[in-house]
Amino acid sequence: MEAKFYCMKVTSEDDRYAVRSVVRALDILIVLSTQNGPVSLADLAKETSLNPSTAFRLLESMRSRGFVRQADSGRGYQLDSRVVDLGSAFLRSVSIWDYARELADQLAEDVSETASVGVLDQGKVLYIAIARGQRELGIQSQSGTRHPAYCTALGKVFLADLPWAEAAAILDAESMVRLTASTIVEKAAMRKELETIRSRGYAIDDEERNPHVVCIGAPITDHTGRSVAAVSISGPAFRIRERGIENVARRVTERAAEASLRMGGRTV
Repeated sequence: MEAKFYCMKVTSEDDRYAVRSVVRALDILIVLSTQNGPVSLADLAKETSLNPSTAFRLLESMRSRGFVRQADSGRGYQLDSRVVDLGSAFLRSVSIWDYARELADQLAEDVSETASVGVLDQGKVLYIAIARGQRELGIQSQSGTRHPAYCTALGKVFLADLPWAEAAAILDAESMVRLTASTIVEKAAMRKELETIRSRGYAIDDEERNPHVVCIGAPITDHTGRSVAAVSISGPAFRIRERGIENVARRVTERAAEASLRMGGRTV
């Protein structure tokens, strides 16, 4: 079966400062990072649009520094341990807690409503940053607040990321009280809701915690693909619906995707 490779080419107004050999070497590393096994010199040269002799020299330079190695079979190249060192150093340097306020401010400005960033803590949603983008008739809350997972958009994002057994354990530990006419209080209905969230890519609190308030949340993932945090927009139901739930959700998911990349995650 023919292997498929994905080499991302990034351009910007600062390309004039780029060192071509460094860019080429990084392109090779990107291709290698998409594969589970060795990649031949010919395939690497083809996917990076390099002459094989150039690709070979770059590979040997990176091999001497421990970033790539030849496969044990002698057929092809793969990443080596120094790449892991770099990745680990990156992960130690990033924290959603450091970035949460900036993210909330950005999203609040985008949508002109209340933006929140939260994490799952002991089965509840802990709000770690809140920014208000509206001038009047806004949602009043503050960082440090905790809310149940079952009735909030952020909480349902986390529940949808968990295996059902783990999500059900959280629901069992928290009485699913009917707070409004729209609150989901049956586990079977919640399980179906979580399946919808996974398929759709975002969660909606449709007046489930507070009447007349709609909230839309999306996951922020790390390098493992798990949700380490979530971000949301909340606002009066009439205003969110006037803007269009799908339109607001699109901006929320875009900001969540940007945050995921910053946390070391990948977007599809």
